[in-house]
Amino acid sequence: MKKFRSVDACELTTMHCGGTIAVVYEPETREELKRLIADLDSFFVIGGGSNTIFPDGLITTAVIRLGQAFASVGMQGDLLQAGGAATLRSILSYCATNAFTGLEFLAGIPGTLGGALRMNAGTPDKGVMDAVVDVELIDSEGLHTVPVHEIPYGYRCGGFGPRAVITAARLRVEPGTSQEVASRIESFLQRKKNQPRGFNSGSMFKNPPGSAAGHLIEQAGLKGFRIGGAKISEIHANFIINDGSATTADIRALLDTVKVRVRERFGIDLQEEVKILDERL
Repeated sequence: MKKFRSVDACELTTMHCGGTIAVVYEPETREELKRLIADLDSFFVIGGGSNTIFPDGLITTAVIRLGQAFASVGMQGDLLQAGGAATLRSILSYCATNAFTGLEFLAGIPGTLGGALRMNAGTPDKGVMDAVVDVELIDSEGLHTVPVHEIPYGYRCGGFGPRAVITAARLRVEPGTSQEVASRIESFLQRKKNQPRGFNSGSMFKNPPGSAAGHLIEQAGLKGFRIGGAKISEIHANFIINDGSATTADIRALLDTVKVRVRERFGIDLQEEVKILDERL
C-alpha cells in the first residue's frame, strides 16, 4: 500500500484549494483496505475530487484514495462491473467501444464511480443509482455486496454510511451500436459545452423542487459576486470559480452569502451539493 505525506489538497480536487493533508493512503487490494479501515479511527475517501473541498490549514485526519487496481471496467454476464476508482469517462469509453447503451447520461460528469455513487450523480431526471444493480463496499464490519433496493438513495444522495468505501458496482446496460452510443454521449456533452471552465466543483447547490438553483442565484443579483479569489460564475450562477488564489474560507463565505440572499429574496433554503469538509473531517 502506498502512503504519501504532506500532500497539497489543491492537487486532489478540481476546485484547487485547501491546505495540506498529513497523510494519504492508497490501497491496491481489498485486504489492504479492510486492514486500513479497521486501523483508522476516522478517515475520508476521495475519488476524482470534483465534489470535494478540503479545509484550509493542516488536515490531520487520514485520507484514502483507491489505487488503480480498483479502476477496472468489464462485463459480468449482461451487467457492467466497474471498480470504485474507475472514472466515469473510462466507463463510457468502454461502453462506446463495446457497444453498450444506458449510461450515456453520465457523459461530462467528472470523477470516479465511487464518488458518483456516493452523491448519486446524474442529470436532473436520472441518477447513476437508477442504473445500479448492487454495490460492493468495505466498512468496519468487512466486505459486503449490497443490492440497490437496500440502499436509501435519493436526489444527489447515495445513501452510504461515512465509513463505507465503495470498491465496485454492477450496472445495467443494454446492447447497442458503437455509433449509437457515441452519438448519445456527444449529445449529453453538447448540453454541457457552455458550462464554466477553470477551477470549480460543478454545481454548488442542489436544485430545490420546482426550481433551479442557478436561476435563483442569478435572480438574487449574485452573478459575478466575488469574495477573495472565489467568484460566482457569470456564465452559470450555480458555479463558483477559483481564480487560483481562493481559500476554502473564501468559498465558505461565498456559499453562506448565496444562501442568505436566496432565503431573503425567495424564502428558499438552498442545500449544498458539494461536500465541504469540516476542519478535522
